[in-house]
Amino acid sequence: MFDIIKQKISKLYSTGAFHITIGTFITKFVAFFGSVFVVRLLTKDDYGMLSYVENIYSYALIFAALGLSNALLRFLIIAKNEKERKSYFDYIIKNSVIRNVIIMLIMIIVSYLVRFPENYAKAKEWIPVVALLLPFQDLVNDDLFTLRAFFKNKLYAYASFIISTTLIVGRIVGAMLDGVGGVLWSRVIINFICGSLGYCYITKKLFIPEYKDKLNISEVKAVNMYSLQYMITNGFWALFMLNDTFLIGMLLNDPSALADYKVAYVLPGNISIFANAIGIFVAPYFTKNEKDTSWVRRNFRKVFISNALIVGGITLLVIILGEFLISFMYGEQYLNIVPLMQVLLVAAFINSGLRYSTANLLSSMGEVKYNMYVSAGGVILQIIADIIFIPQFGTYAVAIANCVIYLLMAIALYIIFNKRVLTNRG
Repeated sequence: MFDIIKQKISKLYSTGAFHITIGTFITKFVAFFGSVFVVRLLTKDDYGMLSYVENIYSYALIFAALGLSNALLRFLIIAKNEKERKSYFDYIIKNSVIRNVIIMLIMIIVSYLVRFPENYAKAKEWIPVVALLLPFQDLVNDDLFTLRAFFKNKLYAYASFIISTTLIVGRIVGAMLDGVGGVLWSRVIINFICGSLGYCYITKKLFIPEYKDKLNISEVKAVNMYSLQYMITNGFWALFMLNDTFLIGMLLNDPSALADYKVAYVLPGNISIFANAIGIFVAPYFTKNEKDTSWVRRNFRKVFISNALIVGGITLLVIILGEFLISFMYGEQYLNIVPLMQVLLVAAFINSGLRYSTANLLSSMGEVKYNMYVSAGGVILQIIADIIFIPQFGTYAVAIANCVIYLLMAIALYIIFNKRVLTNRG
């Protein structure tokens, strides 16, 4: 028994599973504590300005290359040969740059035309800076997705950690040297350097340079349709995350209640780190073997159960230690949020432990449109439930509604996965 466990651990280590899991966790951990330093280095007004500008950029980032980065992780894997793989890569990179430059120019033009609130008037000079970030940050994502598509799991984990750590150090140094401008310019410069170096490495080491074929019309259509559906799905999830805080602020008009919810959501929001790490590792394998129904059925159960147990165990541990963690991180003045955080942790388990695996594998196997449909339905239900129940039950209405909606989404996706993947492909 011990030898079997040892063999499985050794296999996971050799394939890079541990590197991705630990690397993802450490990357998020560094980013979390790095942001604390930036808050301390900037004045409250400057940090408010930075948050305002970066929030606007986050909306633009949803539309980056109209989702083409996600297509790399699918089409580089299902390509029939090296020549076709290079054709997909060239098309996606070229069109990503063109689309991102257009989005960047739109951001810059709009920033000069829009009248910002008086307290955020300086955003007019900072949005053009952060707009420059879009093509370079998307290029970094292209590089990382390409490494995943080539199953370079260890290299992906190392690269992700180095890039994230460099960005955090850059933000801290930028904040010390030049406040908001230093933080924003550091992101632009570091993403430019990392994206360019990654692209040079990939084109020289992973592809045969002389392959110069173009995709045919049907292949281009498939890439763009998949990318667009993925972008829309991610857009719905961005709205899902933003709607809660927006509606709490609007319907309750109570800053302290909103602050309580934001703090209560921090730990539940980070539960997804573990599900994401598992998803990052397994998705390319499911793409590669998507036509082998018996393999998919067998390994889906392993992934689903393993993810649920890992996320569930961590969720339970945080629930047990909730009072201590809140007191340690934020002080006793926030102990009142512990019950709210516990409900949000249940919602986080349903979302990351039960829904995520199925949604992630559906996307990796080319069925992203079903994620889009289910996400759209979830957003509609969320808005309706929040509008009806927040005025009566406050922030607890959001937490309970999320539990119910995530569960409905998890069930819907499981049924779709069983019907579209495990049955129809059998």
